[in-house]
Amino acid sequence: MDHESFWAEYYEGVAQKGEPWLDYSNERVQAQTFGLVLEALGPLSARACLDVGCGVGQMARTYAAMGASTLVGIDLSEELISKLRASHPGLDFRRGSLMDATLRGELGSFDRVTLIEVLQYMPLDAALEAAWALLNPGGRLVVVVPNRACPIVERAIARFEGHYMPPSAEELRRSASELSSNCEWLLQGLWFAENQSLFPYVRASGPPRMAPLGAKGEGTEVQPNRFLMTIQKPLESC
Repeated sequence: MDHESFWAEYYEGVAQKGEPWLDYSNERVQAQTFGLVLEALGPLSARACLDVGCGVGQMARTYAAMGASTLVGIDLSEELISKLRASHPGLDFRRGSLMDATLRGELGSFDRVTLIEVLQYMPLDAALEAAWALLNPGGRLVVVVPNRACPIVERAIARFEGHYMPPSAEELRRSASELSSNCEWLLQGLWFAENQSLFPYVRASGPPRMAPLGAKGEGTEVQPNRFLMTIQKPLESC
């Protein structure tokens, strides 16, 4: 079974469980992740927004509530998209894949594109290039993806036997650098806090290309659980 068919079938099963945190262990982790994404996106008012892998639609609906001029959400799950169309008829939800050139040709262009928990299911370079091509000059692409080097993530890689393909930090850096010769990007690590009473994740900070990607304790480096990457397209094409 190919990757898309595998994950479409998998998420149909997840959708039937009815939990709103499709890709996370609990709602607190999802809530903080969504908050970090909104911060990375910047202003959404009068911006055209695309959410790839929209799931049950929380982020897409948030973009609309924050004044997005255009909102499109796409997902592989027929059940999720059918429910979103029924409950939110005024918004544009479509079943499909970012890797489908026909669908991309129908979508138009956007000022904000989000890929939250989807890059691990697609070829990294091809997926980023496809999203980049849909982005207007000056627009932003925001990605959240598991870190291949994290031991927790390594167990998921083994569990899904070749269908789960999260990138490394080095692969993300390389792929972002190849999108454009002068795009701005920031790669940050998210790792679980020892004390999670306030926030599940601790976030790395630092300038583009130099963000620390691990927390050190007792002489060992702890790999981040996930990466948050923000890439801004130049106003002028290269």
